[in-house]
Amino acid sequence: MRADWEGVAEELDEIAAAAAGLIGTPAALVTIVDERMWVAGRFNTRLHGLERQECVCAHGIAQSDRVLCIPDLQADARFAAMPIAQGPEAVRFYVGAPLVGGTGAAFGMLCAVDQSPRAAPPEQQCRALQRLARAAAARLAA
Repeated sequence: MRADWEGVAEELDEIAAAAAGLIGTPAALVTIVDERMWVAGRFNTRLHGLERQECVCAHGIAQSDRVLCIPDLQADARFAAMPIAQGPEAVRFYVGAPLVGGTGAAFGMLCAVDQSPRAAPPEQQCRALQRLARAAAARLAA
């Protein structure tokens, strides 16, 4: 994985914007998860990072072969108490596809988010989100 993702931040911002457009959410992020969650690309969000235990993306990278969809973070016991799911700017809806490296391990997520709960996207949109995530992972590996 590219150690200096700031060099490709504009391209990652474009991928995040495409993810938001695909899913129909107001915001999206390309994240890298290690001891923290870092935002490498963003669309319509000011978030820069979170502690690993406070981020949904850490759960998503655990299953590198599937899209993680949480229709309402506040209604899911795994996420309801997280700071990101609380307050006036709370994230309620999350759908993310893992960024998978050459070893097959996920190192981040391409996620689309909304402040309102919503239904899971159809399978074809999830597959398209996975394709965008592969593009983001390839860009980070370059």
